[in-house]
Amino acid sequence: MKIINGFKICGYEDEIALSGITAIFPKKGNIASVYVAGGSPGTRDTEVIDLERRENHEVSAIAIVGRSMYGLRAVEGIVESLRKDGIGFKVNDNIIVPIVPAAVIFDFYYNDILPDESWGTKCYKNMGDEVIIGDHWAGKGATVGKLMGMKYMMKSGQGFYKESIGNVEIGVLSVVNSIGEVVNEKNEIIAGVKVNNKIIPSNEIIKNKLLKKSYINTTVSIVMTNVKATPEQVKLFAKSAYIGLSRRIRPFSLSLDGDIVFAVTTNEVEEDLDLIRGAIEDIASKSVLSIWGL
Repeated sequence: MKIINGFKICGYEDEIALSGITAIFPKKGNIASVYVAGGSPGTRDTEVIDLERRENHEVSAIAIVGRSMYGLRAVEGIVESLRKDGIGFKVNDNIIVPIVPAAVIFDFYYNDILPDESWGTKCYKNMGDEVIIGDHWAGKGATVGKLMGMKYMMKSGQGFYKESIGNVEIGVLSVVNSIGEVVNEKNEIIAGVKVNNKIIPSNEIIKNKLLKKSYINTTVSIVMTNVKATPEQVKLFAKSAYIGLSRRIRPFSLSLDGDIVFAVTTNEVEEDLDLIRGAIEDIASKSVLSIWGL
């Protein structure tokens, strides 16, 4: 599926590590913000685009990567590639500093192979306008349903969904690596804790106190649009997406989850922002379901 206009995307996955990286690249003049919802985030440069920092909220890229905090090594490949191409915040007319907020998921389920800068470099060279859905790129090692531990988890991945409202385009990319289950629009569980080929509902697990502490859960999403907005309004887009994600994932954003939503706009088209926020909720919800072809 093609990403929305004004954005490029790249991805890389390591078939031995069973992990990878996804990065998006909005065109110049963009405005970005972030909503950090989970209790245990793994990030870089998120403070730069939060509301209480500097006035300029433009980013060079936003990345999602596996391998927990070690995944931030891979982001350096994106940063260096942007620097070589002259893309970033210019300092003293001769130094370029790319601004690349990033968030990680924990996917050390099958091996302990560590990433390096080459993951980001290879991702950058693969830049285009096509999004791959499923267990690919940053979603390569993603899983869901870890309420009773890793033994009963199910595969997940990376999802994407987009819609247009007049001249406004909205797309949401989501890498779902949750402790909780995923439900469809009929409130039916489509992925979660699977015991002897049967999915056990999360409410039964919680009611019977079968929940195990899990340190390996994160859902990271990126809202992309072209609507005109302030940094404060862009952060509200991220919060609206979070509400949409919470429709599909339960439970969500516990103390050991690293859930984060980025939002970025190319800031071009006027539209009613309540209308846009309502649409973002639904599109974010559908980005999760797209992983399972729904």
